[in-house]
Amino acid sequence: MSVSNKIVLRTAKLLNNGEYPIMLRITINRQSQFVSIKKSSTVNNWDEKGQCVLKSHSDYKTLNPLLKNIMTKIDLYLLNAADSESVVSFNDIKAIVLRVTNSNPEIKAETLFKFFESEIRRLTDEERLGYAATYKSTLNCLKNFTGNKDVPFVNITLDFLKKYEVYLVKKGNATTTRSVYFRTFRTVFKTAITDKICPEIHYPFKGFAFGKYNNPRTKKRAISKTQIDLIAGKEIDVKDDAMINSRNYFMFSFYCRGLNFIDLASLKWENIKDGEIQYTRAKTKEDFQFKLHPEAVKILEYYREMDGNSDAGYIFPILYKRHNTPKSVKYRKLKVLKMVNTHIKEIAESVGIEKTVTTYVARHSYATALRRNGISKEMIGQSLGHNDLKTTNIYLDDIGDPVMDEMINSAI
Repeated sequence: MSVSNKIVLRTAKLLNNGEYPIMLRITINRQSQFVSIKKSSTVNNWDEKGQCVLKSHSDYKTLNPLLKNIMTKIDLYLLNAADSESVVSFNDIKAIVLRVTNSNPEIKAETLFKFFESEIRRLTDEERLGYAATYKSTLNCLKNFTGNKDVPFVNITLDFLKKYEVYLVKKGNATTTRSVYFRTFRTVFKTAITDKICPEIHYPFKGFAFGKYNNPRTKKRAISKTQIDLIAGKEIDVKDDAMINSRNYFMFSFYCRGLNFIDLASLKWENIKDGEIQYTRAKTKEDFQFKLHPEAVKILEYYREMDGNSDAGYIFPILYKRHNTPKSVKYRKLKVLKMVNTHIKEIAESVGIEKTVTTYVARHSYATALRRNGISKEMIGQSLGHNDLKTTNIYLDDIGDPVMDEMINSAI
């Protein structure tokens, strides 16, 4: 196993104070991740070779010993791992950094909201923006529950959790939404224990009925192929580019095996070769390659010579050269996705579809259409990139099993 660590100045991200974040780059078997040191510096005050700040930095007397302490503890961890032949992990090294940086009285947080905010900053610094957004929405929900009053970790009891659950139910939050909030809340609590912010003995989730939130059932999301065709055939004003684009994205997703919108937005013309599509799914990092459906090819031809298309080589007019940072790309995708879902809902309602239709419905409807035509669950799961049949079954729950129904009815 190849392991290396280096303290670097991330000049790709400029902070509000005009400086750049100091981060630890962890590389294991050529895979790299970053963890924030929660300190910053200008380029002029940074010694890249020495992995420390120069004396011109206003905080060099305390910052350099902190950086040295981090590297010393990591070196000790790596030596112990080598002696015991243990597997070195990113999380273990990150935990070391968090413990050292949070031991600084200046940044140590002992209350829930402050610690949540420090975790959101860490995730943002590491450019894990999706997780940061989930943490932020969970924090906002907790703030609403407490009336914006911060709570010490030691005041969070089993009774607190039960009352919070009742609050979410009364608000009308679905089980899936409550699952996200509680699982995020629990993760933050465990991190606080790891970082010695909260004593391990004080863990309120131990007595909380968490089972229903581990694998919550989703609402039925699929529509029939007949309804898909109604959406495809809906007349739209030729001047309404936004509505036409939204419909095209939905249909392209359906005809490209339930292609996720986030992946659709990232497609470039180089992903299309010899009538096939090749891409890597952002969520799972799994590679996909398959022959394009004729209807998908028609949609591609619509955009191939379109005026005002992406100036950055993307197929669809979603991302442009100006979206040149992970943050700007993510926010642009979310903004367009929200607009697309609004348009698809309007189109669906206009053709008499009662279900709430979003881009994600295209993925479920694709799986449903296959099953209704006798395709095996295993093959459907493989085409969707599922690792187990359990996930595929969740997609197919709302249609029962039409193949089995036909076999049984034919037999009797």
